[in-house]
Amino acid sequence: MEAVAVDDLRTRKLTSPEANAKLLAAQREIVSRERLKPFTKRTDRHGLIYFGGHMSIVLGTGYLVYLATGTGWLIPAMLLHGVMLGHLFAPMHECSHGTAFRTRWLNETVHWITGIMILWPPTYFRYDHTGHHTHAQEFGKDPELVLPSPSSWMDYVYYVTATQLWIKNIGWILRHSMGRIRPFNRQFVPEDQLPRIFLEARVMLAIYVGLAAVSVALGTWAVAIYWAIPTVIGVPVARAIRIADHTGCTEGKLDLRTYARTVRTGPLTRFLCWNMPYHCEHHLAPSVPFHALPALHAEVGHEMNPVDKGYWAVQRDVLRHHLERKFRFRIVQSL
Repeated sequence: MEAVAVDDLRTRKLTSPEANAKLLAAQREIVSRERLKPFTKRTDRHGLIYFGGHMSIVLGTGYLVYLATGTGWLIPAMLLHGVMLGHLFAPMHECSHGTAFRTRWLNETVHWITGIMILWPPTYFRYDHTGHHTHAQEFGKDPELVLPSPSSWMDYVYYVTATQLWIKNIGWILRHSMGRIRPFNRQFVPEDQLPRIFLEARVMLAIYVGLAAVSVALGTWAVAIYWAIPTVIGVPVARAIRIADHTGCTEGKLDLRTYARTVRTGPLTRFLCWNMPYHCEHHLAPSVPFHALPALHAEVGHEMNPVDKGYWAVQRDVLRHHLERKFRFRIVQSL
């Protein structure tokens, strides 16, 4: 039975030409190709400024951890550092689209660096995320569907604490390193990319095991203090922010106007998130680089979900109106 299921998946990919054609047709109803074209220009300059600035902030908060070592400020410093590390998902996400940089090797290098730093297999994530864009908000098809209706408070805690993230991502790395991939995940991956994904997982696993071995051999806690522990305690902030992207929006049908949400936020958050607060515009046109999303919003934002709330206001709405008040728990995403 397993072999039959796998053979079926080889010919029945969820990211099919038909599905992508429907997505393109929906995009054209809102913005024509001619109107969209000026926003699709890629540059190296914007990516280098954002990535250089982001890594400078990470190094700065890492230095605060160094200064706070041995004092009562260590945990707050590690939390701040972890929040900055957790936001490295933003450049990795942009690189997965190939839009962070015009130069391909720059894009792929940053994709790998950020993926390793936050335990996201970069090549696999690229295909997984393509599935998300093709089938956003469709239960059973969207691999990144966050807290679909109905979800409980336990589901919310499971997601925001990043328990779901570590189980999923570490599971990917371990499973792929053994040359295995779950049927649901395989639906998004071209067959000729499977060897690369398996090799990627083995390389990542070797890096993490090597870091652990060197730490033990040298008797140092540096990796734990400056990377592992801050990441674990800081990522939940990024997870809470991601809830605002789609949770509580239209589910179960293709609607580029209402199945994602653009939120109000300040310039620092927009910088750290690489303009992903303009999430409705990002789903409308994933080919538009992050630096052009504010301009695209000015062009078509009036046709999209109203921008009337910030991240924490959306969070309150999710807690008050989206979650069932039942003591119930279920895994809402395929691992």
